[in-house]
Amino acid sequence: MGCTLTVHTHRTSIFTLRTFTAVSRQLLAFWRSCSVERKPRGAELALVGVTLLWAGTFLLIKRALQWSDPIALVTVRFALATVAAIIVWRKSLSRLWEDRSLLQHGMVLGVTFGIGFFLQTWGLLHTTIARSAFFTGTFVVFVPLLQRIVWRRHPTAREWWGAALGIIGIVLLSNPDGGSFNRGDAATLLGALAWSYYMGYMSYAGIEHLGSLGTGGLVILQCGVTAAFGGVWHLAAHLLNFSDVSFLGQFSITWNLDVVIAVLYTSILASVLATYIQTRLQPGVSATRVALIFALEPVFATLLGIVANGERLTQREAIGAAAIVAAAMLPAVVQLSQQR
Repeated sequence: MGCTLTVHTHRTSIFTLRTFTAVSRQLLAFWRSCSVERKPRGAELALVGVTLLWAGTFLLIKRALQWSDPIALVTVRFALATVAAIIVWRKSLSRLWEDRSLLQHGMVLGVTFGIGFFLQTWGLLHTTIARSAFFTGTFVVFVPLLQRIVWRRHPTAREWWGAALGIIGIVLLSNPDGGSFNRGDAATLLGALAWSYYMGYMSYAGIEHLGSLGTGGLVILQCGVTAAFGGVWHLAAHLLNFSDVSFLGQFSITWNLDVVIAVLYTSILASVLATYIQTRLQPGVSATRVALIFALEPVFATLLGIVANGERLTQREAIGAAAIVAAAMLPAVVQLSQQR
């Protein structure tokens, strides 16, 4: 039975990798078309592809966490992503040293980017794919609230309504009365908060004018800072002898097919390719449409969890999940209807 289950998980991982590799080819085609011809629709379709790539990470990482602790997996993932990004955008390194503002923006984005991934991956170890995906999706709701607090931007009424609906969704999905809200869910929510700052800062920094070299430099920094954080943690854990802290893991990884597929997919496709396209194209797409597109990520991830991992949502969880998706989409839908 154990052997049969292992073979099944390997086949599922291989199928997922092949499927999303095909998606990546189409994604590259959309990216080239919108980069050369400046087609807004091409940029939106490319961002949908990015969302689909991100959704695929939940299933593969969940499988890989059976053989690796979260910090080790994220560190290896982004170390490989950093090497790949340097190979692709090596000319960007000189610009990073010449442009101090670019270096500053990259460090801020890298820190929040990394915190989000470490928290989300650790959280996924302790919760289901569906719950992780929908709690992660709340970052869209948090963005306008953080913009109000940090950058003094006043959210619109529809954004406040979206935030309220998102909070209701979190409460329903958490089910605090039933005791189902756990530390994995809490870590995922904190990771979503970090990513909301990341998204808000991306708009605040005005990186749409950086060009290809500048964007490549930002990808290198984001991946590099994340990998460096994991490396520093591993070194500190070894020197200070606190690597046995159970809730953080022991920086251990057992290599097998599931882990190799997860690392290759998440580092090359979901990190280097997806992050570059997002950083390059997102500033050129209206925030309302971006919110609509990113709201699809938990839906895609949940479908994968149901089909490939046999997960199920309770009725209350399903209502909460629907409320979170609706909260992410509400401001955009209202604005689009007003424009018509």
